[in-house]
Amino acid sequence: MVDLRLVRNLFCYLFFVGTLAPLQLLRAQETETIKIRKESNLSKVVLDNTRDLLLVIDRFGNPKDNKIVSYKLFVKTKKETREFQGYSNRLTGEMVTYLNKQTKATKIFFTEITAKDDDEHLVKLPDLIDTWFPDCKNCDPLKKK
Repeated sequence: MVDLRLVRNLFCYLFFVGTLAPLQLLRAQETETIKIRKESNLSKVVLDNTRDLLLVIDRFGNPKDNKIVSYKLFVKTKKETREFQGYSNRLTGEMVTYLNKQTKATKIFFTEITAKDDDEHLVKLPDLIDTWFPDCKNCDPLKKK
């Protein structure tokens, strides 16, 4: 007589081998993909307020001479918030004139900063928040505000 357990085990073995083997063949034919994410060497922008210039800093902290393509500058005073558009590393004459007219320390925000990396690809850089301090010649030391 034939042992039913042996038949059942043989049937299960043939069933699993018959269904798993084609799956293994399909899996072996799939090509593996590798996703590569290029990291930018540029990390942030700083303001050089002595030369009215934006400097690009790399991820090691070194200043680079990469070109800034565009940015927005917001100047927030107690009365208003002004927006300026810039297209180079230098602040425009309009921006410098407006900032030099300030008589108190003013918050300035550089947003949507886009620069070119070493391979001429556009890179978005994080926003820069800074404080613009006026020249003392604009301040009246006797006048209390």
